[in-house]
Amino acid sequence: MSNAAEDTPTDLPGRPDLRRVRGDKRRTTIVETAVEVFGEQGYRGTSLREIARRVGISDAGLLHHFGSKVGLLAATIAARDEIDRARREESEAAGVSFVDTMREQVARNTRSPGLVALHVVLSAEATDPQHPAHESFRDRYRALRHQDDESFSRLQDEGHLRNDLDAERVGQLVTAMMDGLQLQWLLDPDAVDMAGLFEDFLHLLEIPAPREDAAAEGRAPTSPE
Repeated sequence: MSNAAEDTPTDLPGRPDLRRVRGDKRRTTIVETAVEVFGEQGYRGTSLREIARRVGISDAGLLHHFGSKVGLLAATIAARDEIDRARREESEAAGVSFVDTMREQVARNTRSPGLVALHVVLSAEATDPQHPAHESFRDRYRALRHQDDESFSRLQDEGHLRNDLDAERVGQLVTAMMDGLQLQWLLDPDAVDMAGLFEDFLHLLEIPAPREDAAAEGRAPTSPE
């Protein structure tokens, strides 16, 4: 006669924690909604109540998933970064050059002042080591610092970037320039041409300008090979 204990399978995968699965889905929905609402209404004009209303939960339920308002704001910025990364990969897969994906990003930013303001304000506040988002932003910039080193090195090899620059430092320069440019643009959008000034910066790096025919047709420009 077989032993019941021996007949019981021991290598079956455990059942998923349905509460955790539902919680993860709800968290994703909240963040996606927050990105949408901040993009529509701006940083200062958006209330947590509006985000909670669209998701269909209470204010308390909203914060339950992130611990605090700052937690939600940091998660929103991380989600926007992920959306931008996916768009960039999609563009590059379609044949858009690395530099032109940066141009696309700048153009999108000019259409999303609310999300840009959220990033500028929260990143400045997070410089305080005691700020709850300090580690999140520190890690974000650490990830950004060298993510494009290979791309900038390739530009140098192709003769499309100044040879007297350290390719491993160019990405940091681009990030610093964009952060400062976004701040100026938010303060005085009618006087600061963010896309034009970004192009001027690329010119200083001796990166070729976009093709005029591509720009005239409204397509993503492709740097010459």
